[in-house]
Amino acid sequence: MSSRSESKKAAREARLAAEKEEASKQGRQRIWALVGGSVLLAAIVVVALIVISSGGSDDSTTETGDVAVFDGIPQQGNVLGDPDAPVTMVEFADLQCPFCKEYTVSVLPDLVEKYVKSGDVKMELNLLTFIGTDSQTLAAAAYGAAEQDLMWQWADVAYARQGAENSGYADSAFIDSVSEAAGANASEVNDAAGSSEVSGQITDAADAAQAAGISSTPSFQIGPTGGELTTLNVNQLETSEFEDAIDQQLADAGK
Repeated sequence: MSSRSESKKAAREARLAAEKEEASKQGRQRIWALVGGSVLLAAIVVVALIVISSGGSDDSTTETGDVAVFDGIPQQGNVLGDPDAPVTMVEFADLQCPFCKEYTVSVLPDLVEKYVKSGDVKMELNLLTFIGTDSQTLAAAAYGAAEQDLMWQWADVAYARQGAENSGYADSAFIDSVSEAAGANASEVNDAAGSSEVSGQITDAADAAQAAGISSTPSFQIGPTGGELTTLNVNQLETSEFEDAIDQQLADAGK
């Protein structure tokens, strides 16, 4: 009898111990669930704050690009640099094109500093309107700024403030803000943009692109000034991709 009683007592104690352990386990799980939820909530809050902070500080209407790089360099219409430079490099671009923006931001300033300011290379900018209506508006205004010999500054600012493709961002307020940031007279830019001269320049750029077999932007040609231009093929929009071709042209010109 005593043996059976002791067995029951032991079984009861074992059951109570098991129940206590299970209760403790569930308590720990609830605690970790609360902790995990708090960590997740904190992470969400941090991410939200970062997004809000980034959004609040991204005011594209105040971006001015790198217009100072063009200071002191001769400009005439769509040509940048010494008219007598031995080498000419032509760029075909669409001001809505994000890759054209990448080239202008990441590569162009280096090439201007190294080759254009030295008088070794002059650059010609031909604006196309592949992407859509905003491209036409932007190109017309940029060629309008070329009447004040400020096309390169105008394009640089336009790239810095580039909006979503064909979103209608290139409205009159945008055009005027870019003109002012580029140092151009906004009223004169607008007048010139609607002229037959500018319309003809846009047509000439499209014809030149077609003749060169250009079907994407940015695309480039290079050659001796006054001579035959050939396609400058690049695999990546990096300064080094352009330097070899330019250096070879300069060597051919005895520079």
